[in-house]
Amino acid sequence: MSLFYLLIQLAFSAGAAAQELQSLPAIQKAAEAFVKEKTASLPGQYTVTASRVDSRLKLEKCTQLQAFLPSGSRLWGNSSIVVRCLAPQSWSIYVPVQIKVSNQVLVAVRPITSGQQVHAEDVALEMRDITRFAGSALTSLDQVAGRTVVAPVANGTVLRAEMLRAANVIRQGQSVQLTAKGNGFTVTSEGQAMGNATAGQIVTVKTRSGQLVKGIARGEGVVEVTF
Repeated sequence: MSLFYLLIQLAFSAGAAAQELQSLPAIQKAAEAFVKEKTASLPGQYTVTASRVDSRLKLEKCTQLQAFLPSGSRLWGNSSIVVRCLAPQSWSIYVPVQIKVSNQVLVAVRPITSGQQVHAEDVALEMRDITRFAGSALTSLDQVAGRTVVAPVANGTVLRAEMLRAANVIRQGQSVQLTAKGNGFTVTSEGQAMGNATAGQIVTVKTRSGQLVKGIARGEGVVEVTF
């Protein structure tokens, strides 16, 4: 066999062998397609970017790829998707993906001082990347109603659940209505709150006689004691 035909045969064999290798971009696309499918019905706008598969990796050509989320991972931020081959060979590979989520969230449009109650004019809905907030970014005015900030909030800050607390309905030193309930009776008197409390919290109240009793804050200036 001449050298010319030998080179042609070797080139053909190399081309055929290359065709038997799995397309690495196809693996990357499979991971991205999986994430996009799983996030299509979720609120917000999801942007998915899968990392390029190492070009040095040589995998046998697959006719049936399957992608799935490994246990302990989530479709948020930096994650990994497993892409495996079901046929004709069996192999699997982890593909790192970056998932960014943008959504309408509440943003402070003016500085809010510590302890200040948040009002509608203090915030506005804006589209922001919320990936780094781990799902705690607030998305509606209902979530801030009657709540105060625990620390100063700068203009332009995305409001998050951990930044707020329920407003006090009982304040230390305040005169409160003390309602005592028992089996078949209700007695109402006045007392002085010995501490602050939000609705549902337990607070100590000093009665007119000087006795200290504990009750549950039920509303603005109202404490309930059950016997």
